[in-house]
Amino acid sequence: MLQRKLRFSNRWMFNKVMMEESVCRHVIQAILGVEVVRIDYLNSEQTIEPDPGSRGVRMDVYVREQDGGRVYDLEMQACAEPLLGKRFRYYQAALDAKELPKGVDYDQLPESFIVFLCDMDPFGYNLPIYHMERSCMEVPELSLADQSHWLVLNARGWEALDDGDLLDLLRYVQTGKAVGPLSQEIDQVVARANKDRKWVDRVFSISTIEENDARRRRIELRQARAEGIEQGEQRFAALASTLIGLGRIDDLQRATNDQGIREDLFQEFSL
Repeated sequence: MLQRKLRFSNRWMFNKVMMEESVCRHVIQAILGVEVVRIDYLNSEQTIEPDPGSRGVRMDVYVREQDGGRVYDLEMQACAEPLLGKRFRYYQAALDAKELPKGVDYDQLPESFIVFLCDMDPFGYNLPIYHMERSCMEVPELSLADQSHWLVLNARGWEALDDGDLLDLLRYVQTGKAVGPLSQEIDQVVARANKDRKWVDRVFSISTIEENDARRRRIELRQARAEGIEQGEQRFAALASTLIGLGRIDDLQRATNDQGIREDLFQEFSL
């Protein structure tokens, strides 16, 4: 029987591979084009909670450069994420809160990079890499220079890149083909991890539970939407009947085309 294997794009495999310091450094260098000599792991799948009552942030790979002090959060995104922008926003807030203890001045905030490595194009512009920086809308060349950087990598856009480590990385994420030095280094760790059958089976079990939970939430959402549509139709039918009975045909026509008027009429008739 063929044994199931995990790919690098699986977030559990991604975390395991990136715990190899040389691989992690080389991936950062491929993405950002900067030399990284040594790093400290601040976590792997660490949950950071800016406030005890707030939602926790589970970061895939969170590391700090020993020499330069820059921090990096690397995330594997293997499925569509419609709230990517808000995830960036919250991750940045959590990271900054973690990096700046109480009473420390803002100038001590380190330069930070949050990178989402996606196996799909989340924006649809067919670019292999998207740099998201804050700038002034009125004066585009005016930058806040806050030293926080957001990047989205689109693995499907690897063919648009010039030959190099970044192309090699994105091609490997998308196709699983280890062609260049970086992908071959990653693939060796992936192959070694896949030989640990207890770990692989445990990951598949966890993934199945997560998939079932996600499927259940999707079904519940569809049911809620269907019930909401049905209730909305019944509510409007009652409004239409009331307005027709009162001879307010003009109001009915206006309510059909204007949600604000419709809501006012619902309130007027306590519907």
